[in-house]
Amino acid sequence: LSYSPVTMASQAVLMNGPVALLFAVILLLLSSAAAGVYGFQLLPVSTVVSRHHTSQHTRGRAHFNSANNNDEATTEAERLLSKAKAIREELGSHNTNNQQLEGKSPTQIQSEFCLPATSSGSNNNDYRLYLDVGREPGTWMDPRWGASGRRIECTIDVSFSSVDEEEQSLSEEITSGLIKTVTTKSSKLSQVLKLQHAPFARLRSGFDKMKISEGGYCIESASKSSTMRFCLSVNGTEGSTASYGDVSIPQGNLYFALPYFGTSQSDGSISISKKEGTICVKQFGWNTGWRREESRILGVFRAVPLVEARRRDKF
Repeated sequence: LSYSPVTMASQAVLMNGPVALLFAVILLLLSSAAAGVYGFQLLPVSTVVSRHHTSQHTRGRAHFNSANNNDEATTEAERLLSKAKAIREELGSHNTNNQQLEGKSPTQIQSEFCLPATSSGSNNNDYRLYLDVGREPGTWMDPRWGASGRRIECTIDVSFSSVDEEEQSLSEEITSGLIKTVTTKSSKLSQVLKLQHAPFARLRSGFDKMKISEGGYCIESASKSSTMRFCLSVNGTEGSTASYGDVSIPQGNLYFALPYFGTSQSDGSISISKKEGTICVKQFGWNTGWRREESRILGVFRAVPLVEARRRDKF
């Protein structure tokens, strides 16, 4: 109620004609009387009219400025997008030119726990070994070794696929060591071949590693069964900064053995047991009654096809 007469008077002033002017005067008189009774504060008609025009002008100017700001923002965004597109195209052409000049595909990062790329490209004979090293019943390892019950778990990727003849060179230690693992004189032993392997064994989910130098394998054929025997030369964990307590993997050769069921004639894939096998090391001791090189159980392992292992392990 305090502003209704004044507002109506201002609207009347904006109208044309003497009747409108007379109506505005009457409204102002009435509002003046009301102001005396109720204490309303009145503004001159000229002030009300001026504020009305100023408000309309301000709204129009704000709308104009907002439109200009939107146009400027749109222009700036378009400019930045075009600049980004130009940079992308420049980088793409630069990479393409480099690949054409080098004649090579983009470089792929090779994990140190993975098998090196082979020329054959076949993975039928690729396996992942799951090692579980620790004290086993009946082992001839030192009584203090692994006495706490602690164990070392690690994985090693290997491949029994054939390699080129010039890459077949093996050390005498690997060859003679595998031959010595055959204790039955009636068994026949195949040629010792090179075992392809990852550069490192993967320990503690990849936070630790163990270097692998070389490996070899052969097939022992007996009258009723056959055995896949293979060996890996490792640096061991004794020099590692990580602590494994009273259990360790010694430096030297690790010997593995699993039942062998034959080789497929169609794709050349081998078939070996998925059951648990033993890991052995050769160390000198007196457990046989005199000092000699003994075969001591270091732990157990399983061999799983690499495709299946990668699908399960996600690495």
